[in-house]
Amino acid sequence: MKSAIGLTLLVAAVAALAQTSPTEFPTDATPVAESALQESVSGKVYAVKLPDGVSWRMEFKPDGVYQFSSSRGLSEVGKWSAQESKLCTEGKKIGASCNDIRKQGDALLLKRDNGQIVTMTVQQ
Repeated sequence: MKSAIGLTLLVAAVAALAQTSPTEFPTDATPVAESALQESVSGKVYAVKLPDGVSWRMEFKPDGVYQFSSSRGLSEVGKWSAQESKLCTEGKKIGASCNDIRKQGDALLLKRDNGQIVTMTVQQ
């Protein structure tokens, strides 16, 4: 009985670790200049899949408006801008935030307010 409980706890701990994201950028990820970041996101739609299975859709319109929606039903419309190597958004529900962005190959990595690093994938 004790070994079954121990195995269950071990499996739960491994599952929890598998659902976490790193909190530091990879060493080969590089900061993105403000103008390059502006160009990278303007007019594009990005998807983010969080470790817990929640997904985001973020559209960055050229006029500085962004639309955000999550698979949990949260949606937001607000303003976006690039400031240095940060992607800044401001909305009424979610509030204002400026998140560090790094580039790794063709991918953009975003450091969330909670420190979690997630990958932003361009949608076609």
